[in-house]
Amino acid sequence: MGREPAAAAHISGMTATTAPKELLAMYRQDARQNALDNGVPANRSSFPGLGCEATGMIYLRGKQLTYQPMHSVPSILEPEKIAELLTGDGTCTVVADAKTFARMLVMADNMPSNDFKSLGRRLRISRGLPVSMKLPILTEALSSRYWLQDGLAENSIADWAEAFDVAGPSTAITMRSLITLASDGQRPTALKHGRSVDGMADLEKRIMEQCAWSGISTDCYVYSMLEQYSAKAIGLRTIDPGLLEMHMIDGQVCKIVPMNVAHKTFTASVSSPFKLKEGRKVRLTDGEQIAEVYLNSLRFGEGSLHAVFEQPGSRGPGALMISRAKKGTAPLFAADAVFESFGTGLKNKRWMGDAVQRVTGRDVPLDVALAGAPVD
Repeated sequence: MGREPAAAAHISGMTATTAPKELLAMYRQDARQNALDNGVPANRSSFPGLGCEATGMIYLRGKQLTYQPMHSVPSILEPEKIAELLTGDGTCTVVADAKTFARMLVMADNMPSNDFKSLGRRLRISRGLPVSMKLPILTEALSSRYWLQDGLAENSIADWAEAFDVAGPSTAITMRSLITLASDGQRPTALKHGRSVDGMADLEKRIMEQCAWSGISTDCYVYSMLEQYSAKAIGLRTIDPGLLEMHMIDGQVCKIVPMNVAHKTFTASVSSPFKLKEGRKVRLTDGEQIAEVYLNSLRFGEGSLHAVFEQPGSRGPGALMISRAKKGTAPLFAADAVFESFGTGLKNKRWMGDAVQRVTGRDVPLDVALAGAPVD
């Protein structure tokens, strides 16, 4: 799909006055210009833009919201169907674009029943996720997978169809072709891609089930799961082999070069900007495999920043990755480990209105009892 831009050129040109945000904008501009020069969208990520296999699609046919399973005929989209798609097992319904999703929200908000007020709440939470496994937006999935040619709009189905030359006689036919393109990519087991995607799909289903109604206990539980979901989504995106060099620009990932390798630790020079924190677990990857270690400490030597990492276990791929990077035969990158927040439903709490057992058998000091404190 065209020549991939080299982030290293941008990083080497970094100066003290050049902000990472500006460098990322330059990187993006170069990538889209490269796609324009080649006349076709260029690869952006290695992982697919759509994490799960599509089971259906939602699009506008004229002014009518339409739902169509991947292997069946279309029908008018009803609110009950949206609720079913949000909580169903194994469903991944691709929404054409953000405009179509906004129309779904309007439909949910205009329904008088309390049931549909909860549907609007669930749709808003779904839209706020870094990426949805249940209702992904097709234009956004394509944008995460490819660099679109400069001059075309990333939020336009028509422009993506033009770029790939797959415009069909109907929206449904065009979407099928674009869904196939968005689903293309590597799903490496060694990088735990499938495990991460399955975990996110299951977590999103639980979020949609729990957030139907608002309440203190439910909100706390949903917030905990949202934090966990975001961590998984960002963590997966961070170690995408196609994005590692780009993530070096803003410090989400740093490139490390091992120098002194001891029995329990190894020291490495690190790229800048460097955002990893001492005493935390980090992930090492060469773009093909992954290992987790602790970043023990940071130190300065010969005018540059060095990091001291814990040696990975001998049974995993970590030792071999470090050896190759030290010899200069393969690159090695480090990124934050994924923070797992295992939320649990709150039960038998005072604010939920349940009966609270009276406390008895207090041991109250005499002077406090004489002052009037209850003793039973």
